[in-house]
Amino acid sequence: MEKYLYRPKNCFFGDCMPFYNRHDNLFYLYFQKDTRNPVPFGEPFGWELVTTSDFVHYKEYGEVLKKGSEEDHDEFVYAGSVFEQNNNIRAFYTGYNRNFVNKSCSSQVLMKASSKDGIHWYKDGLAKELSPQTGYDSDNWRDPSIVWNPDNQEYILILGTRLVSDLKAKTGRLVYYTSKNSQDWTFKGDFWTPNLYTMIEMPQIFKIKDWWYLVYSEYDLNKTTHYVMSKKITGPWLFPKQDTFNGRAYYAARTASDEKNRYLFGWVPSKEAGKDENNYLWGGTFLPLKITQNNDGSLKTSIPDTLIKTVSERYSFESQKIKSKYKRTETQLQGNQPKKHYLLKNKIVYEPGTKSFSLIFFENSDTKEGYEFNIDLNKQQLSVRRTPNLRWYQMLNIGLSRQVNLVPNKEYDISLLIDDTIAVIEIAGVVLSCRIQKNTCYGLSFAVVDGIVQIKSV
Repeated sequence: MEKYLYRPKNCFFGDCMPFYNRHDNLFYLYFQKDTRNPVPFGEPFGWELVTTSDFVHYKEYGEVLKKGSEEDHDEFVYAGSVFEQNNNIRAFYTGYNRNFVNKSCSSQVLMKASSKDGIHWYKDGLAKELSPQTGYDSDNWRDPSIVWNPDNQEYILILGTRLVSDLKAKTGRLVYYTSKNSQDWTFKGDFWTPNLYTMIEMPQIFKIKDWWYLVYSEYDLNKTTHYVMSKKITGPWLFPKQDTFNGRAYYAARTASDEKNRYLFGWVPSKEAGKDENNYLWGGTFLPLKITQNNDGSLKTSIPDTLIKTVSERYSFESQKIKSKYKRTETQLQGNQPKKHYLLKNKIVYEPGTKSFSLIFFENSDTKEGYEFNIDLNKQQLSVRRTPNLRWYQMLNIGLSRQVNLVPNKEYDISLLIDDTIAVIEIAGVVLSCRIQKNTCYGLSFAVVDGIVQIKSV
């Protein structure tokens, strides 16, 4: 079981609607709890609530926005948006009833709720003014998100939908409404139509300095969370060179700010039957990531400092220079071996011409079987894999790679957080997480292929 990353007891953490309550300086994390009874989405759910100030300590409140009955529109309480207005906390959310699919009524509708304290909620019923529009798929009309547009002094509500078409057609899009008071809404039509996806989920708009950002998730291409950026709240939306925050094993992330820093609130999915070679399942373990803006406006992420500081089991490779021209050389961590929960931190500098370097963890010291975070310097690619990968294949790692931008003779911090079956690596503003299931051997090594790498102890 995870020791440092949050997961509800005996269940899994689903899509999160973060809200920063400035009155008590806490993040309120409304999320969907999946009991796997018997499979994901098997048992209806409402919104659970936990609060935290540091991503270390959590207070649980249970289900605060209650699921409905089998006859109600919100048999399942799907994702929505929480915001403050006139000292009241309000929510627009998606109600889903699986019994209504392919029926005359929409299976997904927008609904309203209100609260004085963010804990006790009153349901205000259907948001009839936000009903599915003609030409759009009424069984895919979900995940509303609200932002204030200072230019027009009005609210914008965006949501994910698709056209009435074949489910494999790339008609996924965002549509939007506007309102001066968040009560009376006017439908404005398409907001963003990239023609890339069959469906777009969990959209959100926020601003840092001069740039607006549109965050969203999709499940038919890379199955992860992306972002685009613009100087205007309505676009046009530009794709950055790397438009993701993580890889396949990070989904449905939305953001919130404590007025100092902005964070991503996503989850690392679990594995089908708990096996490396199987596919990922909806829902898993909460993983917060801090967002930082680069000089060109693009974004990078890191594991929050408060979370890093709480890890008591810490390791570092001793300072050394690994020379491995024309071959692969591996060095093992000396001293006590880490177990299932730890943080590894080092600094590294590589020389020109180096092909790659790797961190190998949960390694069998005899057979050398383990997991490997590899950085291919020619491709400038960070990836994770099972090694050796015999018999093919030992780990389903499609989508578990990210672009890096490293240069020789420059010092970089590299860190590896291991929390039971979750591994997260961070280097130069790039984070990659994954789920690993074979964690009964505890070797930890550093390998270099065809080059020279200086390791510095921290």
